[in-house]
Amino acid sequence: GGKEIDFVAEKPEHMMYVQVAESITGVETRERELVPLQNIPDNYEKIVLSMDKSYVTSYAGIKAENIIDFLLE
Repeated sequence: GGKEIDFVAEKPEHMMYVQVAESITGVETRERELVPLQNIPDNYEKIVLSMDKSYVTSYAGIKAENIIDFLLE
């Protein structure tokens, strides 16, 4: 276990993979959330949502965003 994607959002011609965690400030948690996304071989959008308010907005092309900001977009 531990290699699943939390959510996959699909529309015609577009897909988004989403991981959700309370926080990804810890290295172990961040790796746990990023590795499944990094293992997806396509180029659709990949994002990790958390309660973190951070200046880091991307990890090797995977977006990191505050979940509240994301939901209010």
